[in-house]
Amino acid sequence: MDIIRWDPLSELSYLKNQVNRFFDHTLKRGIFPAAGSFGPKIDLYQTEDEVVAEAELPGIESKDDIEVNVTPHSLTIKGELKRGRELREENFFHSERYYGAFHRTLSLPAEVEPEKALARYQNGILEIRIPKSERGRKNTYRIPIQ
Repeated sequence: MDIIRWDPLSELSYLKNQVNRFFDHTLKRGIFPAAGSFGPKIDLYQTEDEVVAEAELPGIESKDDIEVNVTPHSLTIKGELKRGRELREENFFHSERYYGAFHRTLSLPAEVEPEKALARYQNGILEIRIPKSERGRKNTYRIPIQ
């Protein structure tokens, strides 16, 4: 019989991995829906005259499943990703795709005019263009140094 040296750090590492696996699994399954909520990936940038947001929304079949709200300082995208057919959870062997309601709110880098915003949804990409207000535009002047 061989004597095996006990290593408490390896047992702690094993315990940490098991806890991480448990939370990864439960959050993906939606037991804690607030903690595991889905939000689309968004690129947000500004030009001289407008703020532009481009959101990835693959799988959204209709623009009617998307809601966009703009205030002078924020952008909110809400929607629902629907499963094409009804399947019971116990029939799944492995599932990583998310279905259900989502929302995402971002602060805007400049003050905008919400009533003039335009949105377009095409090929899984939602593009939102929002003109900057006069207060949101940069009024930068180069000053000569003497």
